[in-house]
Parts: sequence; structure tokens; C-alpha cells
Amino acid sequence: MSLPPLVEPIDALTDAERDRTARHRKLFAIGDVGQRRLAAARVAVVGAGGLGSSVILALAAAGVGTIGIIDDDVVDLTNLHRQIIHSVETVGDPKTESAAARARGLAPGVRVIEHPVRLTAANAREILSGYDLVLDGSDTFETRDVVDAAAAELGLPVVWGSVLEFWSQVTVFWSAPPAGAQPVRLSDLFPAGSTGQVVTCEEVGVLASVCMQTGSLMASEAIKLIVGEGRPLLGRIAVIDALAGTMRELPVRSASAVPAPSHA
Repeated sequence: MSLPPLVEPIDALTDAERDRTARHRKLFAIGDVGQRRLAAARVAVVGAGGLGSSVILALAAAGVGTIGIIDDDVVDLTNLHRQIIHSVETVGDPKTESAAARARGLAPGVRVIEHPVRLTAANAREILSGYDLVLDGSDTFETRDVVDAAAAELGLPVVWGSVLEFWSQVTVFWSAPPAGAQPVRLSDLFPAGSTGQVVTCEEVGVLASVCMQTGSLMASEAIKLIVGEGRPLLGRIAVIDALAGTMRELPVRSASAVPAPSHA
């Protein structure tokens, strides 16, 4: 089911932005009103790494008006095979600074807010407050749990992605979706204590193109939520298998919606 648009549109695009997004506005599901909704949107991106790189580029290109970038790391040479928003020239620079410069170069009208900090339980609510939605491309469950808790407190939808080796997952979490939609949170997909020892990309590697594919899918989910078109991945998780060349979906249900087992 489609959900209501997440934001109200601005009154008008600038002439330059109308020209830049001309092919985007021709889409029947976007149009001028949808493009003005994108221009009004404030989106927080957690992580300017493998997923965040494609997310930030796609959102800036699409005409999202405000993008907040949250990352406390600096660009390393080993990042560049998959973190395509950065370059050799920005090695050693803060990732927020490198990503912001690239986004502004792609879409001069975008407002980029840099948050060069690690998201924690102590600062997450303050940082995420004022954004319309969050895209979580972080790579640890510690950060994912922080994002989930803060977004739930603020009532924000979260587009969530994860990638490792040749496989990835994308879904939408929302603790307080519009009427008729079932709330789903990270804990419904990964119950407390279920994650155990998590293998990292540093240990086993990751296919760069899967990062780009996954980040692009996350950006598409954000655009659908902003303009109120299409069927968001709320209550469903997309699973990409690059080796098999497949993408399938699985249902994700709120734990509160699952009937308790009977003990006859």
C-alpha cells in the first residue's frame, strides 16, 4: 500500500533546479509537486561509507533539499573501491566533508549539514530531531540500535540497509506509521541477543557493485516515502544475492502482531 507523502512541498523550485531535475519531474509518480516535496525534505544519512556514498549521491541528484551526513571517520585509501563519493584527493579528510563537497558539486542547491561525530545514545535524539526520515547505512549493531531507538522516540521512518560479501538487505522500519500500516522495528528483524558475533566487511570483503545497488535501492525507498508513491518496503525486506543474480522479498512482522503460541 502507498503511504501519505511524508512532507509538504515547497512553493516553487528555482529555475536552475527545474532545469536540473527536468527528466525527474517528467515521471508520472513525481511530477512538479513530487519534486517540490523532495526539495522540502530533510533526510539524515547515517554513515558516509559503502551504502551512504550511493545514498547521498542519489538523494542529492534527485533534488532532496537538505541532507544531513553523520560519520566520525576519515577517508582511507581502502575505502575507495566501494565508497564512491570519496576520491584519492580526499584521503585523510573527514568523510562528512568529502561527501558534502561531492553532493554540493552534483546539486548546488542542496543544503548539506555535516555531523562529524559518532552517533550514540547520548546525542542521537538531538542530531536526528528536525529530520523527516533517516537512512541507516551503519555497519555495527551498536549504531543500528541507537538509530532505531532515537527514530522510534521521534516517530521517524528508517530506511535500513546492510551489505556483506555478495549479499545485502533493505527494509523500512517505522514505529509510528500512518493509520493502516503495521509498525515494524529493527528488533522485529533482529530480536535482542540474536545477532551474536557479527562478521565485518574488513574481515570477509564486499563486492563494490552490491554497495551501489543497495544504496540506490535505499534512496528509492526514501523517495517513495517523501512523495507518497509506490509500495514502500515497510513490513517486507528485500534480499539481494549478486552471485545468483536474484532479489527476493520476505515478510517482516511486528513481534506484537505475531499470535502467541497455543499450549493446548
